Amino acid sequence: MQHFTSADHKYAYSPHHDPIGTVQPGETFTVDAVEGWSNYFRSPADFTPETHHAAEAVKWAVTGPIAVAGAEPGGVVAVTIHEVEVRTPGVCVYGPYADDDPLAWWDHETAVALYDSSGGSVRFDEHTTLPSRPLVGCLAVAPAEGELHAMLQGPYGGNLDCKELVAGATLVLPYEHAGAGLYFGDCKALMSDGEIVGPPEVGALVTATAELRPRPASLRWPRLETAERITTIVAGTPLEWAARQAFRELLAWVVDDFELSREKAALLMGMVADTGICQVSNTDFTAYCTMPRGVLRAYARAGAGA
Repeated sequence: MQHFTSADHKYAYSPHHDPIGTVQPGETFTVDAVEGWSNYFRSPADFTPETHHAAEAVKWAVTGPIAVAGAEPGGVVAVTIHEVEVRTPGVCVYGPYADDDPLAWWDHETAVALYDSSGGSVRFDEHTTLPSRPLVGCLAVAPAEGELHAMLQGPYGGNLDCKELVAGATLVLPYEHAGAGLYFGDCKALMSDGEIVGPPEVGALVTATAELRPRPASLRWPRLETAERITTIVAGTPLEWAARQAFRELLAWVVDDFELSREKAALLMGMVADTGICQVSNTDFTAYCTMPRGVLRAYARAGAGA
């Protein structure tokens, strides 16, 4: 099994990066994902204004790009996450959250907390231990144009911070360059919707496969598939635009793959689809729209994935 080490990390997504290796479609491979603060904080005592400033400069390290053999421009790559193995304690950098303007909260981080995230759980304190649900925060292909910081997100994926990108999920990304160019990073042991406060950032070993698919005409933003649900993810501002666009993307997906008119599909989504927030901590906000597969099975179109 091929393994891609964190020695090959970057701080941006770019079509100009040389691939660190190539995987075949369907080949299982592993990737080291760097802890979000690049291991600057090993104990609460490590936090100082100076170390915080230094750590800020090396946040969002991503490992890649990994080329997928046979990926030609204009296609779609479906990346399935098989396992996210937590390898470090969870690191949370935080502040007092006392500003009158909550948008300023992230500008006043003053301390760090570390949480034991081993053994399938996160030990919050002596009273509370939570089941972990490790996720991949950053998963991307090379963007269509230019070099983009790894903190960003867009149709190419990126720093989506979707809490559903866990083992068993498949992220479907449109790509514009030969090889697609996969990047992995920013794993968390456990995260709630919104990422209002930084969740426990962890180093992790990600096990994945990548498959190539033809691009549906309606696919413009990332799609997330699980056994139970189909989900679209959109980033932008304002947040309500991202949420409405995620609804629109899911509506187009349903119309493509199921025997439902656009109007009837929208009415069904109004009853069973949920819109939510992945994160509102970044320069662009990320929203999702999701619905259960079960309600769609009666409308499956022959030859289309249900």
